[in-house]
Amino acid sequence: MIVSAAAELFRAQGYRGTRIEDIGAAVGMTGPAVYRHFPSKEALLAELLQRAVERAQRDLQTAVEAGLPARQTLERIVRGSVAHAIEESALVAMVEREAHNLGPAAFRRTARQRRALVAAWITALRAVRPDLDEARARAVVTGVAALITSCSQHRGLDPEAAHELYTRMAMAALLAR
Repeated sequence: MIVSAAAELFRAQGYRGTRIEDIGAAVGMTGPAVYRHFPSKEALLAELLQRAVERAQRDLQTAVEAGLPARQTLERIVRGSVAHAIEESALVAMVEREAHNLGPAAFRRTARQRRALVAAWITALRAVRPDLDEARARAVVTGVAALITSCSQHRGLDPEAAHELYTRMAMAALLAR
């Protein structure tokens, strides 16, 4: 509850524009009461970023461990990522904008985890597209990640339609020659 409210507020007002009192009020408690659950606002931000990374790691691992052919594995990775961006749109949108507000240790940890995710995407893409060298595969993955992140703004489409549309667009970009 606190985490969801913080994600929404950080998304709407930015990390720096959100006070701990705002988070408390959003969940029906005082700002200082939030400190019983999180030692600081930065700790709350770190928790949000960690949750986003862990979800991405789980989705990716599930896709890879399914033992499917390379193209189906890649599509499963995309589907999981799109689902994450739609289901947790506030969190996904906020992560991209607010990670720089982490302290150095948490920022390094999160950046390391995100690099590992990108590396796994690159491996999955190159299994389908061996014509891509590392640099081009990284560029494609980075672009597709931005596309998928943007689906957290899918206003006007029902979630199922948004999921299918963004999955098709991401796969088309990954497979474009």
